[in-house]
Amino acid sequence: MSCLTRKLQQRLTRYVQKNSSHFSSNDPECIREKLVNLGVCPSDVTTDQLGLILKEAKNS
Repeated sequence: MSCLTRKLQQRLTRYVQKNSSHFSSNDPECIREKLVNLGVCPSDVTTDQLGLILKEAKNS
């Protein structure tokens, strides 16, 4: 998790929470690809890291 700072993780969690209706899938790889294409998420954030963000977003 070298590139995933706490602040970036918090921002991504908030973005996912606010825009969860825009994701047609719960698959972390698909969501990661969409976020990278939108420029919201750096491309070096891994699918596993995004999976943790998705869990945190659901629990908040």
